[in-house]
Amino acid sequence: MKITPPSSEAGTSLIEATIASCTAALFLGSLFTMNMSAMRAVRTAREASSASQVLQQRVETLRIANWQQITNASWVTANILNANAAGADKLNGVSETLTLTPYNGTTTTSTEISRSNGINQVVSQNAALLKESAVKVVWKVAYTTGGKGGTTTRQTVAILGKGGVAKW
Repeated sequence: MKITPPSSEAGTSLIEATIASCTAALFLGSLFTMNMSAMRAVRTAREASSASQVLQQRVETLRIANWQQITNASWVTANILNANAAGADKLNGVSETLTLTPYNGTTTTSTEISRSNGINQVVSQNAALLKESAVKVVWKVAYTTGGKGGTTTRQTVAILGKGGVAKW
């Protein structure tokens, strides 16, 4: 009778187990990094969408107003910039700047109004805008981004003509 030698037990060595653990750790680390990047991108997109919503609300409010109201800095300050626009509550440290400039007009002076921390300020005023036939509206929204911690600015530009939508 022939006795066969016992077969060797196959197993993993310490080096193989270490390599497998490191590979799994690298995979999980890259997965978490990708997740953080995706969350930052979603937050940035949400902030940009909110800023666009603010700009759209503000310009639409101007389009509904009549010419005497649009060209009057006091009216704009008291009736449009008196409260946050829809979507502004989702932005940190939001500030707005409205600039009304004559479009192909006789004057070059602009009206500028700013709103920051709930406080309105008429920076410059051109009373002659009432006599112009069109104004260029530049509305800027600046806010602090959550992801980077810096300030981001978005703006929209529109041309409003005398005798527009809300003509009386």
